[in-house]
Amino acid sequence: MTHRRLAALLILLLCPTTGGAQHATGDASDPIGAIDAEFAEKFRGLERERLSRLAELAGTSEGPQAVRAYETYFRSALGAGLYQEAEPVAQQLLSDGAPSPVVRYLAEVANVMAEADRGDFEQSFQSIITAAQAGRDANDDEAALARQALPASARLSLLDTYYQRLVQAGQYEIARKAFDTIKRNAHEGGEPSVVEYLDHRIRQLDMIGRPAPSFEGHDVDGRLVRLGDYAGKPVLLVFWATWHRPNVEQVAWMKEAIGPYRDKGLQIIGVNLDSMSEANRPIAEVAPEVRRYVLEYNIPWPNIINTRGDGDISDAYGVTEIPANVLIGRDGLISALDLSQSTFAREVDKAMGAGAE
Repeated sequence: MTHRRLAALLILLLCPTTGGAQHATGDASDPIGAIDAEFAEKFRGLERERLSRLAELAGTSEGPQAVRAYETYFRSALGAGLYQEAEPVAQQLLSDGAPSPVVRYLAEVANVMAEADRGDFEQSFQSIITAAQAGRDANDDEAALARQALPASARLSLLDTYYQRLVQAGQYEIARKAFDTIKRNAHEGGEPSVVEYLDHRIRQLDMIGRPAPSFEGHDVDGRLVRLGDYAGKPVLLVFWATWHRPNVEQVAWMKEAIGPYRDKGLQIIGVNLDSMSEANRPIAEVAPEVRRYVLEYNIPWPNIINTRGDGDISDAYGVTEIPANVLIGRDGLISALDLSQSTFAREVDKAMGAGAE
């Protein structure tokens, strides 16, 4: 069984590596993209076929060969984002018994992720608790073996993806409980990088429902922008940088999405982080570049250039990576984190109602 110290890392494999679970789609106006989409789907089909053959091999093997086949099967499924495809095998092993502690660990991960993948987040969290409880009788040797199953960088990357899954679904309470559970076990397992990451995310989750930190700063034209000037209005803070390519796509969909809400009072404030990422360059040097970017992409909302120190907006809101955004309701309380194109309307509608008479 999985060691209790490794239960903390259970959901670090809950999501695929970047782009692993996304289904590419073609675009008639983009022939290169269409070719990429076609071959991505073919490759995904090959991954499924590979999993099927690995499962067959594992099921008909014994001893070390079975262990190796199962480990390869689950690592492949988790890396490709084929969680629900791996769920039947995972559940069978969890019910009948796994051939090794590492295989059981990977099966637990696949099972939890499959539940989360279909939106059953509460059951996913309960499975995490069950796995943690079941692992208390394991010994240190088993824990050491399981720790070697995945590099720390992969665990952290996948943990962040799982966090995004929960946040995108608006499951802040479950995310908070899950991360609390993981953090306790991570302390016991001597995983400082995991603990540090969890501290950061828990800090962000703790902000939900609390007053938004006040701030002020100057936009690219030198005008003073203060959060207090938008009292009684929902505000979306968008953290970005000129060098981060995904911000271009984010600006495009946000300009379209804000349309129906502009007359209802929704405000967007951009917080540019260029000076933070380039050896804390003076605003006087960064401002012209940021202003050119704002004009080039016709960004209609004010954009503050963030600085370190007492006026560090990113620090006040716990933002350490981009893209990131924070939604503040009419009542001045933080209502949502990291809105996407698919969750924008849902979360903004909630924020519109918060504090309304």
